Amino acid sequence: MSELTTSSERNKTGWILITIATMLTASIIFWFFNNPEGFIENLIGYKRDVFSNIFLWIFTLFIIVGYIAYTIIALPFVKAHVFTMSWLKVIGIWIAIVTGIVEEVIFRHLLMEYLLTNAFSDLTQILISGIVFGIAHGVWVLLRGDWKIALPVILSTTILGSLLAMLYIMTGRSTFAPIVAHMLINMVIEPWLMLSAVSGKWDSKLK
Repeated sequence: MSELTTSSERNKTGWILITIATMLTASIIFWFFNNPEGFIENLIGYKRDVFSNIFLWIFTLFIIVGYIAYTIIALPFVKAHVFTMSWLKVIGIWIAIVTGIVEEVIFRHLLMEYLLTNAFSDLTQILISGIVFGIAHGVWVLLRGDWKIALPVILSTTILGSLLAMLYIMTGRSTFAPIVAHMLINMVIEPWLMLSAVSGKWDSKLK
C-alpha cells in the first residue's frame, strides 16, 4: 500500500471514513432507540421468513459477485489491495456495515415507499432509486473534476442501485437482502475505493 499512496493520503482517507461512519452510526443508534421493533422489522426488514426464498438469495449473490468483479476489473488500485489488511481495513469494515444499513434505508425503504404512496409504478421506483443512488455516489468524484472516472462511477452505481431496488421489491419491500448485499460489497472494496478517490490513483497497481 505504501508503494502507491502516501501516509498523508492514508490518514486523510481514515479521517474521512471515521467522520462518515460516526455520523451514520449515530443515525442507526437514534433509529434503534426511538423504535427498536420498528427499526428491526421495518427499516432493517428482518422477519422470520427472510431466508425462505432461495432464488432471491441467489439473485442477491449475483449482485454481490457481479459488482465486486466489475470494481476489481475497472479499478486496478482496488484489485491491488483487495486482500490487504491494515488499520484502514478495520475502518472499512465499520463503514461497510453502517453505510449498508443507512443507505439502503434511505435509497430503498424511505425513497421507494414515498414513491409508492404517490402512485409511482414499480419500474419507475426502481429507476428513480437507481438514478438518485448513482448521482449521490458520483458527486464526490465530480468535486475532484475527474470526469473520466465520474461518469463510470455514476453509471455503475446507478445500475447497482437499480438492482438493489429490484431486490427490494422482489423480497416484498424488505431492505434486509439489499442491506446484506450492500454490506458485503463494501466490505471487499472499502477502504480502497475511498483511498483511490483521495489519492487520485484509480489506475495504479502494485508492480
